Amino acid sequence: MIVKALPEDIDDLFPLWLELMQHHQGHHKVFKCKPHHEKQLKSEFLTRIREKGTQVFAYEQAGEWVDMLICTIKQGVNGFELNRKGYIAETIIKHNYRGKGIGKEMFEAARNWLQDNGADHIELQVSEKNTAALKFWENQGFTPVTRHMVLVLP
Repeated sequence: MIVKALPEDIDDLFPLWLELMQHHQGHHKVFKCKPHHEKQLKSEFLTRIREKGTQVFAYEQAGEWVDMLICTIKQGVNGFELNRKGYIAETIIKHNYRGKGIGKEMFEAARNWLQDNGADHIELQVSEKNTAALKFWENQGFTPVTRHMVLVLP
């Protein structure tokens, strides 16, 4: 069952969000969390849940949170034809629930919410090392437009 997360869901959903953060740490240093970081990360996650123009969708099955997706809508530059950006941020589905259609269902909920709130397109970023996620998003119709690059400074 898909639900719209509320601030009071923070304690239940934070472990799932933290699992996503920890999963990406091996992909690149940009994802690396500092030791003893839980308090700061939990605060950041709560800020996202409360943020205007943002919706956190969660999927609950048999009392367990198994999937989460954060989406937001932002007004862009009016001079561009596509100027109401829907953005999908952190997305995670527990490994043993993958391939069951839950991710697609979550994306459809986010897509509908973004469209209902005026988005004219949806963007997202995926780690190049996360091949399963790249394949999933391509299967949903996403195509590469730019390449996000990072230079870590000394």
